[in-house]
Amino acid sequence: MKHNLLENITAVEISTVIVEEIVDEVFIPWEVYQAIYYLSRSYLKQSGINLTLGDRYLQLRRQLELAYCLLLIDPSSQLYNRTLVSEIKRDLPVLTQRDCEWETISTRLPAPIPNKRYETMSAVYKLLQDRQFVNVLRQLDKRKIALDRRDRILRSSSSTSNITDTTYAQTSLQLDGKIINRYSQAILGRSDRDLLLQLHEQSTTAGEQQWRGLVKFMLSLIARQ
Repeated sequence: MKHNLLENITAVEISTVIVEEIVDEVFIPWEVYQAIYYLSRSYLKQSGINLTLGDRYLQLRRQLELAYCLLLIDPSSQLYNRTLVSEIKRDLPVLTQRDCEWETISTRLPAPIPNKRYETMSAVYKLLQDRQFVNVLRQLDKRKIALDRRDRILRSSSSTSNITDTTYAQTSLQLDGKIINRYSQAILGRSDRDLLLQLHEQSTTAGEQQWRGLVKFMLSLIARQ
């Protein structure tokens, strides 16, 4: 139980991004799952998504497949399927690579909407009840939202230099105490660089305080058991 509680504390990530507009982002697992599940080269082509973003969209689909396969072979997961372990392990070397070879592997993910009379939504429902999978889905959703914004900007402008939806600074606070800072080279040329870095530092400080409070709370829960 203690091990499971600690596993559920994820790293805190703070990003500073300039966007054209701020919109409400509501996370509905089934809708996000459906949107990523259907990503494919043919779908992207039909949708008219900018070609420069195609591979990034497909990486979301690959990572969704990989996350599910890892749960299927994890004995501690409620989704564990012993009969699939050997064939999934055979495919993992391909699924973990960023090249297009993974697209030749048949998907094991349940369809968001059953396409046969005898199929039900139970498989999808069970999958979306898994906390680990939903956490992965949430992270993929954030990346897809960023890609969708960038696609809209690319469609409305012939110049990629006008893209504002760029992550300029990013800090990750990990459970083992590591703090990782990343800065985009693009921030060096901005006149408001100092202000952006100041805002990011303030957000990082606030995020670190919340993270420490969460860890302290979880450890207190564990101590009571």
